[in-house]
Amino acid sequence: MNRPAEDLRGHLRERLREAAERLGPAGVAGCGLLAFAAAFHFSAVGPLEAARVELAAEAARLDQRPRAGGPAERGTPAEQLATFYAFLPPPESSPDWLGKIHAAARAKGLVLRSGEYRLERAAEQKFARYRITLPVAGSYAQIRGFVGQVLADVPAVALEEITLRRESASSPLLEARIRLTLYLGRDAS
Repeated sequence: MNRPAEDLRGHLRERLREAAERLGPAGVAGCGLLAFAAAFHFSAVGPLEAARVELAAEAARLDQRPRAGGPAERGTPAEQLATFYAFLPPPESSPDWLGKIHAAARAKGLVLRSGEYRLERAAEQKFARYRITLPVAGSYAQIRGFVGQVLADVPAVALEEITLRRESASSPLLEARIRLTLYLGRDAS
């Protein structure tokens, strides 16, 4: 082996031991904590600070963009209401939307055996409500996925109520009663 390198290491060890004796146990613990703090700062805090600066720059850039839907673009309340009614799908499209609801159930592994479907039209309203009550059975993940997919795929639907029931605490299956409302525009009649 290389003798001068061993001598140097031995000398450094001896000097380190002497310094530790002079510092005492509290001093050694303090030096250890100081070393830990420095290592933590460079490994965790430093990268997070860089990410924070980057996000702050992005937020400042986004604040400078013109905002869509600002006061000038919104229009009068009557125009806003007309825009809302134009958003609602026509009543004759309800079979398509119901098909999307049933497709979402199939995609999540649920079977919709029976359901209650009721169309409500009030003469004074410019829209109709299609109330849909669906009993389903499946795992929590399946039911939650189904509801999420319906809300994503059918823009004019609202989740009115969901009731979950389990036969026993150990049963993996839930029985759910899901009530949705599909909002439709009014036909010309």
